[in-house]
Amino acid sequence: MTAPSVRICSRHAGGNIRVLSVEEDCVTLEQELRDTSGWWFYWNFSAAAASGKTIRFEFANGEVIGRRGPAVSEDGIDWRWLGEESRLSVTAFSYTFREGTEADGGENVYFCFCMPYQLHHFERFYSRIAERKNVRRGLLTHSEQLQAVPLLTVGNAAADRHIFFTARHHACESAPSYMLEGLLESLLDASSAAGSSSVLERFMIHYVPFMDIDGVENGDQGKSRLPHDHNRDYTDAPIYRSTSALMHYAKGLRTVVAIDFHAPFKWGDRNDTPFFVKRDSPVKEQIEALSGLVEQTTGERRDRDVIRHRSVHDLAMGEDWNMPGSRTCANFFAELGVPLACSYEFPYCGDAGTPITAENARRFGQDFARALELYLGAI
Repeated sequence: MTAPSVRICSRHAGGNIRVLSVEEDCVTLEQELRDTSGWWFYWNFSAAAASGKTIRFEFANGEVIGRRGPAVSEDGIDWRWLGEESRLSVTAFSYTFREGTEADGGENVYFCFCMPYQLHHFERFYSRIAERKNVRRGLLTHSEQLQAVPLLTVGNAAADRHIFFTARHHACESAPSYMLEGLLESLLDASSAAGSSSVLERFMIHYVPFMDIDGVENGDQGKSRLPHDHNRDYTDAPIYRSTSALMHYAKGLRTVVAIDFHAPFKWGDRNDTPFFVKRDSPVKEQIEALSGLVEQTTGERRDRDVIRHRSVHDLAMGEDWNMPGSRTCANFFAELGVPLACSYEFPYCGDAGTPITAENARRFGQDFARALELYLGAI
């Protein structure tokens, strides 16, 4: 029997793919929806083929190839966009395999819809900050699959005011995880500056990087998971351990800011840019104040690939999908009386001029941190 021209695998952290057919120079596949109630777009796989072989990867379930082609990695850790030239259509891309190191397998390479961020990325981030002053790692709870759900606290343990950052209620929404690295490192740098009066001296930050850690590591979509996803679980009887644990943990704390970070729909219009998801007054006015400051700080940066926040893109309550009454993380904190409780959407791919990368997402996080310092300095 002749060996296949290309071998596809998804047995790695975040892997998600279903192979429909393998021909000589074309693989037909689709994203796994698993327990997702509707259509969604995340996929992540590795492929190996002989040196010099050009393979067409064709997706059979919707438009899932962005304007810069797929994200690509040689090691599954560091990622870049493959590039516009690789994109054959919104459903297909091609790749020419270079000389590999395996005796008969050629090059092995990873492809993903976007820049993934797994637990091993967080561990690498944590190793950079673990010895910094006032950084502590704890455990929020264990997941349904008994994985530890990390809880990172940063700042003054004796502070009477608190800040919450949460992410990955929807497993595939990886882009803001890079942004949050930049945000937290920037606040840590500010706290170590001589003579500074920093946010971390006045507040305690609580960061949960993976609310759906099982979905993140398994490669689930996470969005619209049946019977409901993690960000619709803030009810009187939550079904997920992480949401239940967060609700119990946060109650009783004097929280002044709670931001739940997401990525929006795959691409197009507002979805290509960062934006706040607004609430009704009086929270609305607090969101608008911070939004204006993020617009200011990102506007001051002069990097060529800078990501800018523009308040005009913020989503008003009652607009599009932002409807009152949903049982979200932001709604939970708002009901606790948190003055600024909201969601923030950070795009997967970026707009026509600026791609989202790990590096500029971290720099955006630095700009967000400066805006947060300005906002908190007035309260």
